[in-house]
Amino acid sequence: MRPEPIFKIPASSSKFDENIGQYLKALVHDVTHQFGMLEAGAYSVCALMLLVGYHMYSDGIFSSIVTLASVLQLLGLTLTMLKIQKTKSFGILSMTSLQLYVAVYILRLSCTLFNEGYLPIDCSGDWAYQTADILSLVVVLYLLFTGFNNKTVVEESYFPSTIVVVFCLLLAYGISPCHNLGTWSDVTWTASVYLETFVMLPQLRLVSKQRSVESLTSHSIACTAVYRGFNFYFWWVCRKELIRTRCPSAVPSYFVVGSLALQCVFLLDFMFYYLRGVVNQTSLMLPTFDV
Repeated sequence: MRPEPIFKIPASSSKFDENIGQYLKALVHDVTHQFGMLEAGAYSVCALMLLVGYHMYSDGIFSSIVTLASVLQLLGLTLTMLKIQKTKSFGILSMTSLQLYVAVYILRLSCTLFNEGYLPIDCSGDWAYQTADILSLVVVLYLLFTGFNNKTVVEESYFPSTIVVVFCLLLAYGISPCHNLGTWSDVTWTASVYLETFVMLPQLRLVSKQRSVESLTSHSIACTAVYRGFNFYFWWVCRKELIRTRCPSAVPSYFVVGSLALQCVFLLDFMFYYLRGVVNQTSLMLPTFDV
């Protein structure tokens, strides 16, 4: 008789490990399947920018992680644009989310182009950080311009974009740090953080309605996930820097870090169902909800 093992692995644990392996295998397959010459070129240019920027224009200090995050967001948007050009279809890309991105970048740049309070303190904060955001705004505007009257764009249900933007501005006016000595730029930067929390909602709703991930690339999703993770990590570590003598309350720092955390939660939720759809090799199945 074969002796019984001293340690027994619970069936639930074994099943969990099997599912994790299945998800990782499916993700690797999806990433490699969508990897072509255009994607390789985009990654190469991004890697070159980061390498040159790190050695020539960055002091290699912790604040440079913010610039890295912005470059990765630019890469994600660029990969989305390349995927649309390759497939000749917008698929389920949300135009409403892109419109909200325009407001996010305009609000953020209205602060970072003229004030130094929220910029990386290394050399990348002199121009690289803002340049990445400007290029991201250009890509978003190009996608919106290309999608105008494009028959492949999916019609979306009403989303109160104007109300959301006004709400974020009012919330930022009432609760914002004083990194720029309490000027209007504090409000615009904080409003961009609050507004970015809502950017994913129209996309999530559209995916749940269409129950498909057509024309969405795992590369761009991964870049956006890393971008938001880096932003959250940076401001979580530096949250005390948002408390100033002029504004000694810690409440604004809680709201900023909380908004960044919600952004990560929304994206992780999307990634979970995205991977489940890839594993099952079926349409993406998301719980139906209305915003």
